Amino acid sequence: MQGPIDPKRNVPLIDLGTVRDTLAYIRDDLQRVPGLECAGELIASALAEIQAAERRRLAPIPRSVLETRLLQRRKH
Repeated sequence: MQGPIDPKRNVPLIDLGTVRDTLAYIRDDLQRVPGLECAGELIASALAEIQAAERRRLAPIPRSVLETRLLQRRKH
């Protein structure tokens, strides 16, 4: 049985798309129930956090990082 983190890549083994869809269904249901609108707003903020995490994960690597050259080691 695998843990929640892939040891080879050090990334979570969860499908954010499935989490996002599930939270969207819950949010929609909560917004229809009188008195639970605030809970729906909190779920909406969780969805925004997932979207921000996906943007960070898919952000391009800065060019300066890709173009760095290794310095030769000096021998004393």
